[in-house]
Amino acid sequence: MQLFLVEFDITDFGDEMVRRIPEQHEVLLRLMQSGTVTHFAVSSDRQKLWVFFRVQDMSELLRTISSFPLINYLRPTFHHLLFQESAVRHAPMSLN
Repeated sequence: MQLFLVEFDITDFGDEMVRRIPEQHEVLLRLMQSGTVTHFAVSSDRQKLWVFFRVQDMSELLRTISSFPLINYLRPTFHHLLFQESAVRHAPMSLN
């Protein structure tokens, strides 16, 4: 698996884009559940979106982001990562 940070410039924060935000959020949550996306964040000025991906290759990454509901409003910059660390720890699964 390969790791990527994709930094998206948000190009037009208009009414049509705002209408599509809930759908975009749902897509990102589904990708998190599948393990394709590990983290995402939006800047407070709504000009940037950062998404961490775990994918097989660049073609899978491109297919994934091309399906984003907001893709027409996003300009991506790709960063291929060596590794990703996080301070967030998940509780161990209990079988009780």
